[in-house]
Amino acid sequence: MTIPRRIIDSHVHFVDRTENQYPFFERHDEGFEAFVGNYDALPRRYLPADYLADATGYPVEGVVWHEFLSTDAYQEAAWAQRLANESRPRNGNPHAGNLRIALCAVVEFLDPALEQKLDLYAGLPDLTAIREHVVWDDANPRKRFAKRGDLMRDPEWNRRLAILKRYDLKCGLYAFASQLPDLIEVVRSHPDIGFTAALMGWPLDLSDEGFARWKRDLHELAGCDNIRMDISALECLFGMKWSIQDAARWVSTTIETMGVSRCMFGSHMPIAGLSVGFAEVYRRYTDMLHDYSASEADEMFYGVANRWFMPANG
Repeated sequence: MTIPRRIIDSHVHFVDRTENQYPFFERHDEGFEAFVGNYDALPRRYLPADYLADATGYPVEGVVWHEFLSTDAYQEAAWAQRLANESRPRNGNPHAGNLRIALCAVVEFLDPALEQKLDLYAGLPDLTAIREHVVWDDANPRKRFAKRGDLMRDPEWNRRLAILKRYDLKCGLYAFASQLPDLIEVVRSHPDIGFTAALMGWPLDLSDEGFARWKRDLHELAGCDNIRMDISALECLFGMKWSIQDAARWVSTTIETMGVSRCMFGSHMPIAGLSVGFAEVYRRYTDMLHDYSASEADEMFYGVANRWFMPANG
């Protein structure tokens, strides 16, 4: 297998500095840099046409757009919805590339205006998921997107998370491996909500000891039927010069533990362009899946993300 038969890319960012404000483009941001490294070369405008140019030769049928930390979350999501409208296949727009786009916006569950914001998001037909950045590293203040390290243990936060059931939205909780015990309890406590975990549970400790601890927690998380695993952004785990050797045991263990039908792959473009780029990312993915059948690979490259994120009328 040289390239996947078809692709729904589970993790993409579209960016336009002329349409949205991104604080980390306005000034150097040490926190953002702690996650992605030097980002001087990150494009300030990256649209579906740019993505499709990077993906030339690969059968990408759809992508899942994720918000990109703009100053106005709804404005950014509404802008992404316009991109989705322009790109959808049924419009027959030859310049858009016939790309299906699902949207994942951002919220904070303790935001007093949470329900008003969810009501606004409900008006965006291709928005099928929201996420909250709950990452918190006790040892490194630069690796903290959350306001507190104990959010997932907060009863009020959990009560407000349950509001999602009214909106039929998936929920991404972006947490580090050290926070997996908290994540497990949240996912267990809300069985009627579909959750997505990023970056294979986001291990920070890549030692053998850290691997064993992550594997134990991952096995416990896998006992929850309402969780899916996004395998993407490997450059944020293993560095911009990451190799198959770095990632292979983590990827294979994730798939073996979660199961083929609960794992999906994403490129993390354009950030992956600071590393090895779209084509090389997918070449490495297919290399790491050489022991899987074509139907199993198709499930992970297309089927899981398609069922989990894509609108029914996509």
